[in-house]
Amino acid sequence: MKGLASIVVGLDFSECSRVALAHALRVASWAGAQVHPVHVVDAPIDEVREDATLTELQRGIQAGLVMDARKRWDTFVEGATEASGLHLDVCVAHRVVGIRQQLDRHSADLLVLGAYGDEKPSVGMGTLASTCVRSVPTDVLIVRDNYRDPFRTVVAGIDFSATSRRALEMAAVIAHGEGARLYAAHIVPDRAETYARLRTELGPELDAFVNETTCRYPGLEVHAKVFPYSGYRSGLLEFAALVNGDLVALGTRGRSNLRDLVLGSTAEKVIRDSVCAVLAAKPR
Repeated sequence: MKGLASIVVGLDFSECSRVALAHALRVASWAGAQVHPVHVVDAPIDEVREDATLTELQRGIQAGLVMDARKRWDTFVEGATEASGLHLDVCVAHRVVGIRQQLDRHSADLLVLGAYGDEKPSVGMGTLASTCVRSVPTDVLIVRDNYRDPFRTVVAGIDFSATSRRALEMAAVIAHGEGARLYAAHIVPDRAETYARLRTELGPELDAFVNETTCRYPGLEVHAKVFPYSGYRSGLLEFAALVNGDLVALGTRGRSNLRDLVLGSTAEKVIRDSVCAVLAAKPR
């Protein structure tokens, strides 16, 4: 698969975005990638127009907003040697539109965001993070401010689809680069079957699916697991909790205006209930 060459990290100068920047810099250090920090000054869609149509007053206001953001950036990276040499891109746009523009501009392979801004839900993601997971075409890594270290246990959800293979590929890249263990989990409805029976019936197919991708990463510790689950919450998150996973990777479906068709019910539950970092791999 294509490696990570360009990483865009979205910043709102909150503590969670500080953690997002740190994760992006660490991943870039072993991937050999360029990091592009971006800040979008949010503006209603009907106020965002080409510069040529703005009045002198409006251009002055926008310039002031950009200058303020750059001053906040200088304060934000004080004492952070790795970040101090980076250039912050600032644009005035509807927030998601601006992020998409920056992803295109930098030909990004990965978008890194904090799960929330100044408002801090105990589970799930904020509006911007969840919208980007649903709408941008780039793979998205969503991180939380309660975990700042390298990832040590990565869990990839497997349903044998093309997008779950992409999730496995991205999970293997991250786990290999971080020196983490990788669990590839296939969640099945729990109808009182024993684990031994499920493993006998589904294990060989799962092993073959996983080995086809992970064999390209020598030294990677990989565990393929069949996990029966019948609860209301995401079985993938329940499995991640059992193995102390700090990153969950899953594939998303193609684009659609219907939320469940965009992500699938598993991804929607992960967005709603996640308490760890989430990596959403997009279709190719």
